[in-house]
Amino acid sequence: MADAPPKVSVVVPTYNRGHLICEALDSVQAQTFRDLEIIVIDDGSEDDTAARVSAWAKTVPLPVVYEKQPNAGGNAARNRGIDRARGQFVAFLDSDDLWHPQKIEKQMARLAARPEFGAVYCGLRETDAESGRVIAQPRHAYPEGDLLNALLVSDVTAPTSAYTARRRLLTEAGKFDLELAARQDWDMWIRLARLAPIGCVPEVLVDLRQHSGPRTVSDPARELRAHKRILDKYAPLRRRRAWWLPLAARAGFHRRTGRVQFHYLGRRGAAIRHYLIAIALWPFAADSWAALLGAFLPAGIRGRLRRRWNSVFGRTFLAIRNH
Repeated sequence: MADAPPKVSVVVPTYNRGHLICEALDSVQAQTFRDLEIIVIDDGSEDDTAARVSAWAKTVPLPVVYEKQPNAGGNAARNRGIDRARGQFVAFLDSDDLWHPQKIEKQMARLAARPEFGAVYCGLRETDAESGRVIAQPRHAYPEGDLLNALLVSDVTAPTSAYTARRRLLTEAGKFDLELAARQDWDMWIRLARLAPIGCVPEVLVDLRQHSGPRTVSDPARELRAHKRILDKYAPLRRRRAWWLPLAARAGFHRRTGRVQFHYLGRRGAAIRHYLIAIALWPFAADSWAALLGAFLPAGIRGRLRRRWNSVFGRTFLAIRNH
């Protein structure tokens, strides 16, 4: 008789992360929820990832699948993991991130309590991969329910490492868009939200680790191109749903463009111009006003003001998420 399938398949895409992946896998092994399998999809690594994963798998009781594919990008790796998954649910973990021990247990409890939810995400914090130091722990609202309108404007939930989703819905949604080089998670959550409500465990259960290797944020131009593609991709859907959605979404794109101009390229004048366009398009977003004010303030003062503001308004629509 074949083994019964696990409840949750953990999909771990990786590329040249041999020095980090075993720590990520350790955080899966440490989960209090045990009905798991681990599926590592190696996207053509040229380092010692294969040897490290093989050695690690021999030390743990959880079933581990390792598969290597020609380099095709993180989206293709996640999609291959979904195809190989046997569980009713799929949880994603980037190979440079860490889960807290109760992450899956708490998400599965939320899914059991609300069976109409198609997926559940959780909070995260940014940490330094070498020292473990907490870099940022945002305080903001954790929306749940029918999130389609909100997601058509901006990414109001979390990256893939914070999500557990029903495998059936991931497949029905079409899996990850292979044409997107960035923001593929946001794009997927839009399509999931068209199929089912999305839930949340409103606490930090993931460490998003910053390190010297590549992340999307290290290539803001690529991130902006992906943002523009998503803006265009769902333009007809926005127009069908509400008159204000196109305005708010375009404002979000200009706000993000301004942030790239200011924080990454040092072009304050260009940033201010984009912030003003964002406010003109949709003046009801606190983020846009905060970004404009922040363009005239030193970095230290910006950070202190944001922390103080979010300590009061962080769980309301006035929260400052991006500036």
